[in-house]
Amino acid sequence: MSQAHDILERARNARLAGKYEDALRDHLWFHEHALEEDPGLAGVRLSFALRDWIYLAEQFPLARRALQAIRDRDTQRILNGAATLGLFQDVSAINSALGDDRATHELFTQLDIQLPDLAKDCADLALPALVAVEDFQLARRYLPDPVARITALATRVNDFAAEMAKRGNTSSAPQLLAFVLNYAKEVRLVVEVLRRLGEDEEVAKASSAALEALKSDALRDAVQREFENPGSTIAAMVAHAKGEGKEDKQ
Repeated sequence: MSQAHDILERARNARLAGKYEDALRDHLWFHEHALEEDPGLAGVRLSFALRDWIYLAEQFPLARRALQAIRDRDTQRILNGAATLGLFQDVSAINSALGDDRATHELFTQLDIQLPDLAKDCADLALPALVAVEDFQLARRYLPDPVARITALATRVNDFAAEMAKRGNTSSAPQLLAFVLNYAKEVRLVVEVLRRLGEDEEVAKASSAALEALKSDALRDAVQREFENPGSTIAAMVAHAKGEGKEDKQ
């Protein structure tokens, strides 16, 4: 394990021990420096680390203000000319953690006016916020071909499933379920935009493509279950984790 990973774990333990200032110090270091040491922590940095930071903020309001300050700083950096896809991803992830989709929408609206090429690159990241604030017209402008978008998403799931089958590694099952969950969420966003704009024919095409683009019956069944019963994939992930726990104890 890297030092960066250890520092994130230390932040979590400090929070649980009520050492909130120490926890905040480690979260700040992790967010600002973790990728310098271990680029493989990119996903963790914008998911589990931010989740833990919000847990800290619920008990230590200064932590929330510190996270907002980083968001505001990076937002200003984007608007001042340091605009990159990675920086927009950071800001949108922080806004999501803070429950502030409107801030992401406002930033994306400015990119749409000032930096349309970058806005095009960032549109997929902005889509959840655009839907959350119900700016369906703006979202639709960045979905010129909904079926192509869904097909591209399906390709990622197909490729991961094929790689997992090639390795015969059942320990990757939770990762595949995570792919299925994210795929279903992204398809729902696309379909919601079309539905709210009254594009019934496009809704039908997109919904059909979401299943037809998947190459295996197992994947189609898993996605269909998630569509019909949202939360079923998370339940499957929990069940898998419990099953592994039982095996470890034996």
